[in-house]
Order: sequence, then C-alpha cells, then structure tokens
Amino acid sequence: MKKGLLLSLLALALSAQAQPEEDKVYLLAAVNVTDTSVAQSIFLHEPDITDLSGCREAVQQGKRNRDWMSYHHIQRKDRAQGFTFQFQYHCVTSAQTIEPWYDRARYDHVYLLRVDEESKLTVKAMSSMANCYAAHRALSGEEQALSHCAKSNQQVR
Repeated sequence: MKKGLLLSLLALALSAQAQPEEDKVYLLAAVNVTDTSVAQSIFLHEPDITDLSGCREAVQQGKRNRDWMSYHHIQRKDRAQGFTFQFQYHCVTSAQTIEPWYDRARYDHVYLLRVDEESKLTVKAMSSMANCYAAHRALSGEEQALSHCAKSNQQVR
C-alpha cells in the first residue's frame, strides 16, 4: 500500500515537472541609439499584471504621466549626452525564465528577440552582436520584421 502511494506521488511530481511553465506577461522595453546599431532591451515583470491589456494600460499611464507606477524603470538620458534615443515598449508573454531587472547590472547578454503577431516573446542567446546580426540577416523578410538583436543585463533561460 505504501509503495503504491509513493509511486503515485512520484508520478504526480514528475508530471508536474514536465508541464511547461505558464506564460508570464512582460513589458519589453527596447532602447536604440538613433543612427547606430546600439540596442538594449529589458524585460520587466509585474506579478499583479496578468494579461496583455493590463500591461498596455500600465504603459499608457506611464507614458502619459511620465511616472511609471508599474514597470518602474529609469531612463538615464543624461549619461549619453549628444545622442538621440528611441524608446519602444511592447507588452509580451513568455514561458522562458527571465531573471529580474536590476538597473546597475552590465548589459553583457546578447539576444535575438522575436515577438510574433500574438505578442509571444521568444529569446535566443547569441555569442556576440555580430553573430546575432548575421543570424537576423539569415531570417526570411517576414521573420526579420518580427525580430531584432539587443543586449540585456538579464539572463534568459
């Protein structure tokens, strides 16, 4: 009897491990320095925001009020005087594990990012920006339109 119960619990634990992680809602904030190939992206997650419409509402409020109550982040334009920055915000979902954002961490991770028509984010680690750009150029025109290369200070698995 005990052996049957243990086997049942083990089978239940293994099936729970095999289940894919549930998608989380993220704000993908991308910054490009105009007329350069410099691109950085961060992934912000708010546990209270569980759907894309809630994310979009928070983005509108943050842009309108210039005060990000949700998805709080700092835009340090003062550190790069003489450059023009282009900020883009995308509400996305992803089942990948993304470590929390910390503003002082170095942007050492290079990724090929893809956001499909349903706002599903896929992140692929690359060894360098040059390799990322080569992989991006090798994509079809449609896939290139959905993808971009960027550095991040967050690890994505």
